[in-house]
Amino acid sequence: MSMITMQGKLINTYQANSRVDQATGLVTQGKHKIQIMGHMPMESGESRLEMHDLTCNDLETFKPLQGKTIRFALGIMSSGDNTILFIPRGTKPEVITEAPRGDKNAA
Repeated sequence: MSMITMQGKLINTYQANSRVDQATGLVTQGKHKIQIMGHMPMESGESRLEMHDLTCNDLETFKPLQGKTIRFALGIMSSGDNTILFIPRGTKPEVITEAPRGDKNAA
């Protein structure tokens, strides 16, 4: 497992739909999610906007920051051919007031 930092604009917070196990009828509550929009650099030197949906253990920490540019720790795990991104428990997002370096398109 590795840790990196993700930065972007918090677009939305929500709870995913609950799931019902067809065999047992057991209902599993939907997970809390955040949607982050960020600039992804391209080989041409330009950047494109990309949105990521991430599971969040403490939605109440992120909710008041909706519409703001934030930075937070992000974990990465690899399982076979899959790469899993996640927000570690206890993560506290930081509000960013300046535009990222080298990003002339930042709002």
